[in-house]
Amino acid sequence: MADERGASVEDVMNNLVRQYLREVRHEKLLVEFEHYQAMHAELKAKYLNQHVAIHDGQLVDVDADANVLLRRVRDRFGDTPVLIMQVEDEPIREYVFRSPRLDVLDDAAAQRLRAQRQTTS
Repeated sequence: MADERGASVEDVMNNLVRQYLREVRHEKLLVEFEHYQAMHAELKAKYLNQHVAIHDGQLVDVDADANVLLRRVRDRFGDTPVLIMQVEDEPIREYVFRSPRLDVLDDAAAQRLRAQRQTTS
């Protein structure tokens, strides 16, 4: 595999280790998010609109400023994944995307549409 791509075995192994570590970090953050969701009602009552840090299922820090909180969390936990969330009314923000729908009309449908437009003008 390493020879086929022109990469050394060391490069391939380093890439695999980096990929594995990314996956482990991602999984930990998913678990922390589940803890955040379970704690949301309590967090909302005390810390609405503030940023919270969740580590190993526990609230470890709070601040109104996300950057200040992030610096403290980095100082305390280093590169260990710690979930930082702003506490909002709902644990999961809902996004609504509206987009125009493009319909392809056959000739007969296009003629009917033109005729409708002409009668309403």
